[in-house]
Amino acid sequence: MFGQRIRQYMRENGISNRYVAKRSGIDEKKLSRLLNGQKMSVEEYAAICRGLGVDLNFFSDDNFLETRNQTA
Repeated sequence: MFGQRIRQYMRENGISNRYVAKRSGIDEKKLSRLLNGQKMSVEEYAAICRGLGVDLNFFSDDNFLETRNQTA
């Protein structure tokens, strides 16, 4: 669930896997697997959020949907 939302956010904002991998400290291949449905640990999720510069709660249902509605 989070992987799909993160991938969507990255696509909509022109953010590459390479950029997030470098900023999060997660190998680019591992990041790709996480964003495509591999089970993600809390630590990995936190690292990805740090890499994107967003709060840990950003991709939760309410926050993510609210942000999407504001940009639509």
